[in-house]
Formats: sequence, C-alpha cells, structure tokens
Amino acid sequence: MKHWTVQCGYAGYFANTVAVEAETLEAALEKAIETANDDADGWRSLDHCGPTFVYAAAEGADADPWDAASALPIPDRFAEGEEPPVVTLTGGSTGAVEVTRGRARLRFVESEGTVVAEAADPPPPTTGKPLVIVRRRPDGAPHVTVAEGRARVRVLDEIVRD
Repeated sequence: MKHWTVQCGYAGYFANTVAVEAETLEAALEKAIETANDDADGWRSLDHCGPTFVYAAAEGADADPWDAASALPIPDRFAEGEEPPVVTLTGGSTGAVEVTRGRARLRFVESEGTVVAEAADPPPPTTGKPLVIVRRRPDGAPHVTVAEGRARVRVLDEIVRD
C-alpha cells in the first residue's frame, strides 16, 4: 500500500459587526470593510466552518506536498471550491432542469422575457426556503409558482444579455 502526505484545511468564519454612515450602499460597504479591518478586537468566531478540503498532496509518507516536483494535482471535488455543479436541461428552455453536485443560478432568456431561478442538489430545506417553479405556458409565456413560503420573482419584459 502506498503512503501519501495530504494537507487538509477548512475555512473558519469570523465576523465583526460595525455601524457606519454613508450616502449609498456601496459607500457603506466600503467604509464597513475599512472600519472592521481597523478594529482587530471586534472580530469574533462564528463557531462555524466550511467543508474540509485539500490544499496539496504528494506521494510518500515524508513528501512535501508543496514541492513543485512532488505535488500532485487535486481533483476539483476535493479542492476548496469543490466540484462545480452540473446543470442538465431537458427539452430546451421549456423542459426540466436538474442540478447535480451543488447549487446553480439559472437564467432563461426568451423573447417574452428573462427568468432567473436557483436550483440545488440536494434541494434546499423547505422550511423557510421557498421553492420557485417556472414553467412555460402553451402560449409561450412563463408561468411561475411559489411553494413552501414566499418569494419575489421578477420576469423581465425585455431580453437581458450578459
């Protein structure tokens, strides 16, 4: 059996809640970051961490996983960002949408308008999380249904391009 040296990690979350005055949201956010960074004593652990991921790996019990000569490529599903979700569209924009391995924001652009929705695998918990279902009516217009709560859904009249 082979030996491996693997450096694992996780993201720890800290917060510093600050109050600032500003004319716009953007200015407030910028000022809040500056204020929080200047207040070292205000930072507190949220006692929450992200999933464990792999920083680096190398073959051998005494190998240096950061040495360029011995470092191995880390597959996406073990890396910090995790493997990206796979979005499967069945039947074109009027068909079904399935998301595997994560969460994805979906944007449907049709001549009637644009619909933006999120889908996830596993689906988000139903408590406190609305489920937005977008289907195409026979006349081609979007039909939006919200289950398990309330949601604000915006269907744009014009096509929006990235």
